[in-house]
Amino acid sequence: MKTKLTTLIAAALVAGFTGTVAAAPPGKGLPGTKTYKHAATEEQILSIKKGDRYAVVCTDCKSITVKQAADDKEAQALCHDGGSLHCDACKQKATIKRTGPPGKGTTSTRITVVNKDGKECMFIVPMKD
Repeated sequence: MKTKLTTLIAAALVAGFTGTVAAAPPGKGLPGTKTYKHAATEEQILSIKKGDRYAVVCTDCKSITVKQAADDKEAQALCHDGGSLHCDACKQKATIKRTGPPGKGTTSTRITVVNKDGKECMFIVPMKD
């Protein structure tokens, strides 16, 4: 009897929480829940301004480091061809590589972050609200 009552109460709680979460419109759920897309072009990275948060995603160690831009020049440093970016988790140093100039069918310069073998290993995600 006690087990049935406990199961019934647990099921009622789960059903109540499910209805609450499902009723929230996209982007209006729990605080901090939002979908962000990676920045592949110079323009997208240069949109990061002082005080903006951005994530550095390392695909080698599968970690995410969230940083806050100290000044407007930080975004320029993230686009500097030959510049470096460090993963705080695996301590890997990667090189920033610009692909361009724009050619047939493209209108912007692409930015990639590669490891010492030339394989793309990190990317930047602006976290603007």
